[in-house]
Order: sequence, then structure tokens, then C-alpha cells
Amino acid sequence: MTRRIILILGLVLAICATASQGEWKMRIHKGGNIDEHLCADIDSVTFIDVFAPPPMVTVPAGVFIMGDGVASCGVDEHEVTLTRDFYLGQHEVTNQEYLEAVQWAYDHGYVTATTSSVQDSLDGRTEELLDLDDPEGDCEIQFDGAGSFYLRESPSSFAQDAYPSGYNPADHPVKEVTWYGSVRYCDWLSLQAGLPRAYEHSGDWSCNGGDPYGAQGYRLPTDAEWEYAAQWDDERVYPWGDEAPDCSRANFSSCVGWTSPVGSYPEAPEALGLSDMAGNVWEWCNDWHTCNLGTSPESDPAGPTAGSSRVLRGGSFYHYYYDLRCAYRSLYAPSYSHYHFGFRCARSH
Repeated sequence: MTRRIILILGLVLAICATASQGEWKMRIHKGGNIDEHLCADIDSVTFIDVFAPPPMVTVPAGVFIMGDGVASCGVDEHEVTLTRDFYLGQHEVTNQEYLEAVQWAYDHGYVTATTSSVQDSLDGRTEELLDLDDPEGDCEIQFDGAGSFYLRESPSSFAQDAYPSGYNPADHPVKEVTWYGSVRYCDWLSLQAGLPRAYEHSGDWSCNGGDPYGAQGYRLPTDAEWEYAAQWDDERVYPWGDEAPDCSRANFSSCVGWTSPVGSYPEAPEALGLSDMAGNVWEWCNDWHTCNLGTSPESDPAGPTAGSSRVLRGGSFYHYYYDLRCAYRSLYAPSYSHYHFGFRCARSH
């Protein structure tokens, strides 16, 4: 639970009262500015624990060819221009990062939770964000029913076979998270940072009124941003280059059998310092999915304005080598969750 430490300044005020020269003041330094407050005017000070946003890297604006002529739903090739730099999560959001955020959200009344599910509660919404009691016990985040979230090793056969001696789930990517749970995490980051929320939690949950590139808050990467970052910046087939996948480059198929801690593989693309752009867990993207993107040039594409499924990228520990191609595009309904679905955050520069 988020811990609030309230310091009643009785001792300070007692010292102020016995000071021989005038009244004491408190100086607060922030961003080069100094604010002064009379001690006698302060009743209490509240320190609130907050959660840290995941580390992010800058991806410069540029032009690339989206699609590679081979990958599923990536056969169409067309020129795409991204007109502005953007930040992208250095790694997939971890169990620990999501746990700290959902605890904060629960403490602030932004979600409701039972031992089986976490649901949205902003803007009158009730969509499931995190499935805590899937039949195989895949989710490593749990809720005790009394107000606190905690981590546990997954009891699933996949996890136990992969780590028979046990493992620490903290740095493994969060899983069993729906698309709604992914964008809601982004909104929690925005709320904590004092930024406008990127997503509307009514209607079609559009990002910044259909203009994700203009959003001030945290969000999911667009379909185009994700592929652009993954193939940076030489139209490579896989995030590490054109060499065929093997278990030293990514966690896929039968390499591990379960997720790996984020950052376990060589950073790829190396120039950006991103990790796990291929394998580990599929990553939700902002866009509605359509398979045929066409061949006409586009600038800052936001994808279809409506649909039934959202884009997933990057493959997973459970899937095969051909899913790891930078241009491979998968899809699922935004309400669906799975043990190999996760995400990473983005934000416009």
C-alpha cells in the first residue's frame, strides 16, 4: 500500500516558539525557485511515496519503409514519415513497475480490485485491466483482498519447468494485462506527473482525440513508432540485424519456456539501447488493427479510427522465430489478456 508519512511539526513549532530572534521560516527549493513559509503557519507536512516511471530512450524523428514484403500483415510496404522525436520504454513494463503503479491507483480510487481481477473505475468505466486468477495462475501480481498487492512466482507449469529452483518475478514483464490495462498504466503515469491523460475512458478510448502524436501524457507507441524503433535505422529484418534468430538473441519458442527478466538479451537495436523488442512478451500498441496498410506514403499514421482488435508486436517466449520480424503484426481484442501479453510505454517528445 502507498505509505503516507504525516509529520506533525510540534517539535519544529516548539523550537520556533523558543527562538530568540523572530519567527522561523521554512524554505522549499524546487527547480531553482525558493518558496518561504512561516513555520507558525504550517500545520503538517505530508510525504507521499510515488512510483517511478520506467526508463525511456529518445527515438529521433525520421523516414522508413513500413512492412517488409514477407511478414504476416506486414507484406504491404510503404514510406512512413514520423515528424517528431518520441520517447520509448527501454524495456517492457515489469511486474514490479506495474505493481507499484496499480497500488498507487488503488489507493487513489482509480481502480477497484478483488482477488481475481483489477478493474478500471475512472470515467465510469469497469473494464478489466489485469486478470489475477487465470486458470493456469500465470499472473505474478496478486491482491490480498484487504488493500495490498504483492508478487508471487507463477505456479503455472511453464514457469515451474523453466525455473525449477525458483525465480524472482519482480523484473519479469507484467503479463495477463489487457490493452485497457496497458493504456490505464500510461494514464496513471500522467496523473502522477501532472500531465493530461492521453486516453479517453469512454466511447472508443481514443488517444488524444485520435492524434496520439500530439498527446502530452504517456501512451502506448503507435504501430508505426514501434516498427520504426525496432528496425532502427537500416530496415533490418530483426531488431538485432538480419541474422536468423537464436536463443542468444531473443527469448522465443522453446528457449526458456517462460519470460526472462527484462534486459536479459543484448540491447537491440543497439544504437537506441532498447531491449526485448523481439520475444519475451507480445507488446500492445496504440492502433486498431487492419492487416492491409496499403502502399501510399503516410506521415504520422494513427491507424484505423475504429476496429475490433488492437495491434500486438514483437512475438513472445511462446511463439516462433517468424513472429520476431520487425514488420510482423498480430492482433487481439483489447479486453483479452494472456500469459504472453505485455507492453512498453511511449511519450511524444
